[in-house]
Amino acid sequence: MVKDLDVICIGAALVDMVARVERHPLEDDEVFVSDLKLFSGGAAANSAYACAKLGLKTAFIGKLGLHDEFGGIIINNFKEVSLDTSLIKYSKEYGTGSAYVALNVQGDRRIYAHSGAANYLSKDDIIIDEITRSKVIFLSSLKNLEPFIEAAKIARENEITVILNPGMLIIDQDFDNIKHLLENTDIFILSQREYITLLKIEESDFNENVIKTTSNTLFNLGIKIIIVTMSSKGAFILNQENSELIPASKVSEVVDTTGAGDAFSAGFMYGFVQNLSYDFELLKKNVKVGNFIAENCIQELGARNGIPTIEEIRNFKV
Repeated sequence: MVKDLDVICIGAALVDMVARVERHPLEDDEVFVSDLKLFSGGAAANSAYACAKLGLKTAFIGKLGLHDEFGGIIINNFKEVSLDTSLIKYSKEYGTGSAYVALNVQGDRRIYAHSGAANYLSKDDIIIDEITRSKVIFLSSLKNLEPFIEAAKIARENEITVILNPGMLIIDQDFDNIKHLLENTDIFILSQREYITLLKIEESDFNENVIKTTSNTLFNLGIKIIIVTMSSKGAFILNQENSELIPASKVSEVVDTTGAGDAFSAGFMYGFVQNLSYDFELLKKNVKVGNFIAENCIQELGARNGIPTIEEIRNFKV
């Protein structure tokens, strides 16, 4: 099969309603919304958009409502960056999902997500001839695991790299329930909170040494590379022989942390697709690109507005 795509991102595409607030409400409390904006969102969709903007040949697989307004917004945004929308599936029963995001002045957020049609992507929607068009399959943040497992199995059988960035919708399902998906994952990118929750580590005990001592649980499943994103500290990458913290650069102003992890994943994939190598030194460079994309993202409102241009990423020195 001819690989005419660099990456296929699979997961949810939603519309985000982002409210700016001075503070997050307490119980039985009310806060004033100073600004309200509408953005296309969804973790996998954000990463797909960023990959396409960075110049990768990118497609998205997810489910939208048929002929509804939110779905139209999402499609139009994808087309702005020449993202392949031909693999998107549509539901006649459920509308396109949405997320409600409250963002305070420190850039901290609270998200309430209604997946809508996105969560009804099924195993039957995953087509072998579509998956095998790509060099990399990226899976992110969908509660329904069946299509992810199917896509990962097809990819593994065809020597296509599987990257999983789970999100709490998957992590909250507990280790035993997601084990089959992990067994079909090559590169596992997760946040500090996701790592702590998945492996049941006390937050007060968490550090890089703890990651190294607990990671064998994941490596024993066949995962080749683990990357733990650690906010302003950067990202910790390890395989069974090596590990290193790749520090983040200092950001002058954090405007919005929404989509930072999605941007990191896109930056990492941009680097990875250039050589498809598991060499640790090359992987470290890919993490540096991921950090750079995430750092740009959090300086703008919305998950996509801070994504650099192709020229800016080419000029970035790792």
